[in-house]
Amino acid sequence: MTVQAFERATGQGRVEGKVALVTGAARGIGRATALRLAAEGADVVCVDLGAAVDTVVYDPAAPDMVVDTANEATAFGARALAVTADVRDGEEMSRAIAHAVDTFGGLDIVVAAAGIDSWGRAWELSQEQWDAMIGVNLTGVWQTAKAAAPALIARGGGSIVLIGSVLSHRANSDFAHYAAAKHGVIGLVRGFGLELAPHSVRVNSVDPTVVNTPMVMNQAYHDRMIGHANATMEEVKEHYRQWNKMPQPWIEPVDVANAVLFLASDEARFITGASLPVDLGAMV
Repeated sequence: MTVQAFERATGQGRVEGKVALVTGAARGIGRATALRLAAEGADVVCVDLGAAVDTVVYDPAAPDMVVDTANEATAFGARALAVTADVRDGEEMSRAIAHAVDTFGGLDIVVAAAGIDSWGRAWELSQEQWDAMIGVNLTGVWQTAKAAAPALIARGGGSIVLIGSVLSHRANSDFAHYAAAKHGVIGLVRGFGLELAPHSVRVNSVDPTVVNTPMVMNQAYHDRMIGHANATMEEVKEHYRQWNKMPQPWIEPVDVANAVLFLASDEARFITGASLPVDLGAMV
């Protein structure tokens, strides 16, 4: 685990004075969430692996991307840490949490946004694909919440937001391992939510439809989904319009970040154990 710190300014907002840790913060949903929380007054700890994961065919986040996120957060007046850590490693996540508490004096908000994607028929998935998917998208979420829980209890309360998916609630061809992991996230929401409620720590998930991130916006994924090489963006958009009920093909990372902000704020102070869809009606 490596750490880089950034300077503090001041700001005001819906999570003013809070300290938030966000995994997967190099890009996509994690990056948007870290910046959204910073814009609303939180100091942020930006965590990412910044390296390739076996079985993932699209380009990984570069090591400096999480540093860029933390740097950008300071423009909103936040203090920020950039931490390189693997969410699958409980010791690394415990050290990241400890460093956040030592640096900022405590922890109030945790967002588990780190995730990967791969695809294949359920009976054709390799052991490596299964292990990587469950490792990052489920075990990594558990390791993050597990490491953070004592710090939130010590703080006297807080909010954990796990990033689920439409596939936390339904299946899709080629994604049995992804659906299994995301269904498991709902189990963690309910399990942690039940056990942390007496400590005033709320646990919820945001469950998006397709999001405009590198995870799904890559040619290999599009070709698999459409069924032929060199699938066009118009084919992809039409495919997703059939998936969603509203006419848009996908949402943006900030749409997920806005939902996370609500659940992390005092506006949701009595909401726990819930799953908030941001899905263009995909589950209607």
